[in-house]
Amino acid sequence: MKLMQRTNLSADGINKSFSRPGEHDPLKVLEDIHFEIREGEFVSILGPSGCGKSTFLNILAGFEPADSGHAACCGEHIRDPSPERAVVFQSPVLFPWLNVKDNILYGLKLRKDVRNEAEEIASEYIRAVGLDGFWDYYPSQLSGGMQQRTALARALVLRPKVLLMDEPFAALDAQTRYSMQQLLLGLWENYRHTIVFITHDVEEALLLSDRICIMSKRPGRMIEEIAVPFERPRPLSLTGTQEFSMLKGHILGRLMD
Repeated sequence: MKLMQRTNLSADGINKSFSRPGEHDPLKVLEDIHFEIREGEFVSILGPSGCGKSTFLNILAGFEPADSGHAACCGEHIRDPSPERAVVFQSPVLFPWLNVKDNILYGLKLRKDVRNEAEEIASEYIRAVGLDGFWDYYPSQLSGGMQQRTALARALVLRPKVLLMDEPFAALDAQTRYSMQQLLLGLWENYRHTIVFITHDVEEALLLSDRICIMSKRPGRMIEEIAVPFERPRPLSLTGTQEFSMLKGHILGRLMD
């Protein structure tokens, strides 16, 4: 495996609150968040529902400003969205009037620097996510898993430095979810994107990640960081081992604290 040294994404002392209708005091969502991910690393963030995981991801994406603190990508302060930080959401959010190919090409067509290569780049990632032969299909003609494959390819064609994923497989059935997890790991092995992965599923985090960051209940704070000790590749049978069960139990205990 390639040595991971350079920091791709960092957050230092992030705080975030939202105003509440009819209330004088704001709702504090994030408190003193510190976070770092190195180049080519896969890090999952776990936390109770409502702890601010998605809000934190939105700050890293440039969708939301922090009230205080500092977030940076490749040493540059994050102020706005950027193709260097592609986002995959729980819902595929595809354009229903565009077919698979045109959905994937959409972001590339806005970039003058790759306009001449757009078709070739799109074809590469359509094949990579297993959608070869479905170029002309529209979102309404696709299964949930295929829609998410399209959304994943649309993010990857931008060749981002960081891939931010907000519970991308949560709405899928168990079999499709496992298939998508294996697809994502295959893409990560091939392209070595830096990945920040939000999930509620402890097993998913343990099967996918190099590290797991655990957040507290609201206001969300980073309360523990765990280096996942299992060698890759990690077969599904790993979930039945004593070591896996013990680590899963520890994480669930922290989430329930």
